Amino acid sequence: MKTYEAVGVIETLYFTVAIEMLDEMLKSSNVEFLRKETTLGGKLITLFVGGSVSEVSNAIELVKKLGEGKHINHLKNAIVISKPHPEILKYVISSEKIINEETLKVNN
Repeated sequence: MKTYEAVGVIETLYFTVAIEMLDEMLKSSNVEFLRKETTLGGKLITLFVGGSVSEVSNAIELVKKLGEGKHINHLKNAIVISKPHPEILKYVISSEKIINEETLKVNN
C-alpha cells in the first residue's frame, strides 16, 4: 500500500461544492485524491487527499480560503493529519483503489 506524509480531510455540504473544492485542491497542489464518503443522502461529503505535508497543507488552506470567499461557507471542517498511522491509511484508501493498483501491477 502506498504511504503518504500527510492526509487532508474536508467535510462540506453538497456534492457540487465538494467537486469544486476537490478541483481546486488538485489543480493548486500536488496531492492525490484518495476517497470520498457521503452521508445524509449525499448532503454531507467528506473528501480525503494525500501527499507531502506541505502540499496537503497548501491544499487545505486554499479550500478554507475558497469557502470563506463564498456568500455562504459550506465548508464544515478541514484538517491535515501529518504522519498518519498505517491503520488510518487502511481506512482512508478505498479498497477499490487498492484493487485497481494491484490490477495495474499484474497487467504490467
